[in-house]
Amino acid sequence: MESYESNRGQIIVTADDFGLNEQTNRNILYLLSLGKINRVAVMVHGKISPNEVEELIKSHVKLDVHLDILHEFDESKKRRSGSFGRVLDFCLKLAARKITIKKVTADWENQIEMFRKIFGKNPDGLNSHEHVHLFPPFFKVALDLREKYTIPYIRFGDSISMPHHNMISYILHLLRRINLPACTSRSCVSSGSLVSIDWIKNVDNFLTKLPDGTTEVACHPELDEDFVKIKEYF
Repeated sequence: MESYESNRGQIIVTADDFGLNEQTNRNILYLLSLGKINRVAVMVHGKISPNEVEELIKSHVKLDVHLDILHEFDESKKRRSGSFGRVLDFCLKLAARKITIKKVTADWENQIEMFRKIFGKNPDGLNSHEHVHLFPPFFKVALDLREKYTIPYIRFGDSISMPHHNMISYILHLLRRINLPACTSRSCVSSGSLVSIDWIKNVDNFLTKLPDGTTEVACHPELDEDFVKIKEYF
């Protein structure tokens, strides 16, 4: 098993879903204590204690707002549903108008305001649960909020610049191509590449074949597989 110390400057490890449940928070804070995490994505409607807020602030880790829609997350979200099911569920909610641009705009701004109230500062970055901020009509909302709150970083890396692909990675790549002109014109700051840790089957091989630039590695430490990979390899 190799260490990634020689490539540390190229990799941004982001722990998603802080606030999802107690186990998620506990695992993320433990990995933070080991120096394994560079960024933490916070769900402001989740379960976050004052002590956990204090630990995050004292860690000096980058704290991102992890935007979500409908706030439908609970203990059942410990396991990922299939890619097709997640895409279909999103489309059905759009069709039923449970999700609209107007609702998303108001809700996401409220989530950022909640973040500011909890942590006493603007988010260091912006990303989203299930990557919904990359859906083109919502991406414009995300860019507007990024500018309004001077949020330095947005998750926008290319998801097929490495040989670790699945259906979701190709969907994200397509969305990135659609959104690229808007992102470029508004001077987005992001990683060059994006990969979810569960896409990577051979971590040693992945670490020796990094693309040029920075790579954001998104993980969900409440899942045993993700937790072990981050703890052992990063």
